[in-house]
Amino acid sequence: MPAVMVGGSFYWLISGDSQGILEFDLDRRSLSWIPMPVEHNGGMGNGNIWVMLAEGGGLGLLFLRGFCAQLWKQKADCKGVASWVLGRSIDLDTVLSLNSEVERMYPLVVGFAEDNNVVLLWTYIGVFMIQFEPLQFKKLFESKAWYRYYPFEGVYTADTGIGGAHDGAKLLSNT
Repeated sequence: MPAVMVGGSFYWLISGDSQGILEFDLDRRSLSWIPMPVEHNGGMGNGNIWVMLAEGGGLGLLFLRGFCAQLWKQKADCKGVASWVLGRSIDLDTVLSLNSEVERMYPLVVGFAEDNNVVLLWTYIGVFMIQFEPLQFKKLFESKAWYRYYPFEGVYTADTGIGGAHDGAKLLSNT
């Protein structure tokens, strides 16, 4: 799974003998291990868990449990000790009209657009784009098979001027 940048750090989901989040702090040039907020069955590669920007900023985690999406946020106490807090739960069956009583294929996270904090979610009726703040969704297309998607959000150009001078890079977003 790709990393997400929150503040001055990159975060990756790590699975294996122990599961958690690896943080690389760019300012301190240090690595830290962050334990998961919940126990879960199944591998992280199954599309049921994803690191992301939390609502209101900071490190967040999207955890899918069946047809329920849980949004977790890391909060620091007065001593600076960080812990996980469940922000909110969203019933995907109701929001996306999935009819879970008939269909037992659980939704999967298949992509993430970091700049816009948008999740691509595969369901048995198609792929949805979901933005959690504010809660908005759009069905993109129908697909019975699921794949990983890497949404395109923008590119940097070299912006070479006349005579070979460089004025610096420019970000071209959503063009």
